[in-house]
Amino acid sequence: MVSVDAARRILADELMPAIRAAVADLGGDGPDTLVHHRPTAEGSEWPTNTAAALVHHLCGVLTSWGAACLGGEDIVRHREAEFDFAGPTAPELDRLEALIDRLPGWVAAAAGRGDLAEPAGTTVDVDVARRAGTFTPDWVVGHILHEVATHTGQLQLTRDVLLSRGRAR
Repeated sequence: MVSVDAARRILADELMPAIRAAVADLGGDGPDTLVHHRPTAEGSEWPTNTAAALVHHLCGVLTSWGAACLGGEDIVRHREAEFDFAGPTAPELDRLEALIDRLPGWVAAAAGRGDLAEPAGTTVDVDVARRAGTFTPDWVVGHILHEVATHTGQLQLTRDVLLSRGRAR
């Protein structure tokens, strides 16, 4: 079992710098950058996401599983719309970092309530986990780590593919 403090450190000290570096390598939010480009063509049989959409989606993940599920906060999430995000990435990176910093407080809120709320806009069937007895704050923290680590790898692969095409950073 990973403690919430260890999970927050992994997210903040290892994954956030990797996420920020990948976005910076793509040129950040400046003109003519790659942050809003997809590695695959529009209409591809295997569609991919832009770096900006991945960062925005990670904010949705933390909001859904952290703020709503652990923290019990009432949030609205439109998961599918996250993948069409075309806004500036820098504020989303700062938002993601702020959400990560809130993780210990959300876990404390769940412990204080003695239960977990429904995550907003998720594709995970939490009723199955509830019936199995695995839907716990520890499981949610592990799920958050899994999601952020997975999407960090996807973001790095997106960067690598786009930069391998010879475009300037």
